[in-house]
Amino acid sequence: MWNRRNLIIAASAFSLGLLAALLYLREPTVPLNKKSLVQARARWQNASIRSYDARYKMHGTLYEVRVRNGLVEDIMVNGRTPSIAQVGAYSMEGLFETLETELENITDEAGPFGANVVARVHFHDRLGYPQRYIRSGSGLSRGSSLEMLDFKPLAE
Repeated sequence: MWNRRNLIIAASAFSLGLLAALLYLREPTVPLNKKSLVQARARWQNASIRSYDARYKMHGTLYEVRVRNGLVEDIMVNGRTPSIAQVGAYSMEGLFETLETELENITDEAGPFGANVVARVHFHDRLGYPQRYIRSGSGLSRGSSLEMLDFKPLAE
């Protein structure tokens, strides 16, 4: 039975959930497609940023990457040094390659994601790097996400 107190709690919870969703999706996203990816990558390459610090979450995991002169110098994954050999995969160029692979998988109806997949992205307007990416759809065991938390280009 719904009394006044329960209605207030339910309305508050709904409002907080709506606010959280709006904050999470605050940047407008567009469908991930070849054109948007090529344009963003061209903006990134034209910006010629070869040294930067980046913090981002991918699939809920926190990555902290330090790139100097185009090479990954340091990476932390959830606060720990990873035991991986392909550290370049976590640079901006690596993130673009990841999005390229995602696009290939999305556009292949017989691919690993199947049909009815929605993939949306937001690239930085001027510098082109990915700020947010979300993939979801029916039949997927889990979606995919990327959220840039902090990006600091450095003078060389």
